[in-house]
Amino acid sequence: MMIHNPMKTIFVLAIVCHFIPLMLLAQGAELVLKGSDEKRHIGFLPSNLEFTTELTGIEVDENHQVSLKEITAVDDLGNWLKPIGRYPSPTNYFTQHNEMVIGIEPPVRQAKSVSLQGVLEYFTISEELQSKLNLKNLQQRYHINLLPEKQIRSKLVLIDLQGLQTLKEEDEASYYQKIKEIHLNAGVGTDLDDAERYLDKALHDFTLWTSDPSKLLHFYRWDPEDNIVEIKVFRDGENLFDGTYYSNNTYTCSLLKDVDPETELRILVKNEDAIKEIPFGFENIILP
Repeated sequence: MMIHNPMKTIFVLAIVCHFIPLMLLAQGAELVLKGSDEKRHIGFLPSNLEFTTELTGIEVDENHQVSLKEITAVDDLGNWLKPIGRYPSPTNYFTQHNEMVIGIEPPVRQAKSVSLQGVLEYFTISEELQSKLNLKNLQQRYHINLLPEKQIRSKLVLIDLQGLQTLKEEDEASYYQKIKEIHLNAGVGTDLDDAERYLDKALHDFTLWTSDPSKLLHFYRWDPEDNIVEIKVFRDGENLFDGTYYSNNTYTCSLLKDVDPETELRILVKNEDAIKEIPFGFENIILP
């Protein structure tokens, strides 16, 4: 049992709660509740109830990462408690740290305990499982889906904006024929009209680009299930990212150096072989 001394101010009441950790066993893993902390605010600041957890008994490192996929909470009065927007922390991405903080709205004062249920995603990153892709010779990979065939629900397509811009200026009919090929072969756009709108806008934005176009990578990214975890660009071990822009189906990378054949695109992507879901639960966490 872990007990902290509560600190009270006019605006904040921090309460450290007693807790009863329930063990989670999945692939030898155990999720341990390390502590909880309640903060009640008066005014515009939101009150919250935090639970610090740690995943033990399973490897968590650069190639074995974990994320909180979902969390539900209910107090002993039957009231459902909403997760707070900035929690769980980390959330919506994978981390190589096994400690996670879950935050929910605090229960009413009459409540005596809270129960949590949720699911962890355990992500094994490897080339063998096709969850880690290391791609070079990027100039030869334009206008194809870079993701493996098992990832049919996601697309990541490197677009040759400079080549398309030149083609549009020299032969507009050939440009629109090229758009048709990109749509049919790579799946850019929901239909041909959508592909035209997307690429026309991408080229318009490209004409506003004031830096060296050889230091720009533009991707069509269609990922409705958030399977793409990370995209990075390296050369000789150096991270070349100078900035990124992600909006709707557009993902653009500004690089520190020109793209050459040795520039390496590294993609981390979820698939059924690389992801294991681990359900967990904490029952009757006693509140003061």
